[in-house]
Amino acid sequence: MNRSRMKLTLALSAWLALAGGVFAGQSVPDAGVKSEKPAKASLSPKFRTLAEDTLDAVDRLWGETAMSDEVFEPAKLEAERLRQKLRRAAVSNDEKKVSDAIGKYLGQIQLCRVVGPTSATPYHDECLQKEKAARAAALRLLLPNG
Repeated sequence: MNRSRMKLTLALSAWLALAGGVFAGQSVPDAGVKSEKPAKASLSPKFRTLAEDTLDAVDRLWGETAMSDEVFEPAKLEAERLRQKLRRAAVSNDEKKVSDAIGKYLGQIQLCRVVGPTSATPYHDECLQKEKAARAAALRLLLPNG
């Protein structure tokens, strides 16, 4: 029962993290217009440092996904703590986009953990692809030249 409740809590946390990124008011360019290379994001030095630290914590969380709850949960709490701090620190639109992208990556990691590799379904493979894409998007926004 306790393990089921933990998984439900994790699933709800993942859903809320993803929902926050989805409903953040992202704009979609016109289908007929090709977008140029994105302009370099304007991030304050303090925000950039916090965003890099948050991304590092989320990457560490990714490394713990196959571990027990006793190992995973502390890493998740640290990543969520930094993510909340990052969200509050975001002032400009560029900073909000970076914060949302890192939040989406964090949520996708949690969702893939709930789906789990033991499910051995095409959905898990799709989940991992979305996780990889979310990380790449966060890196593109944070490090546009890297």
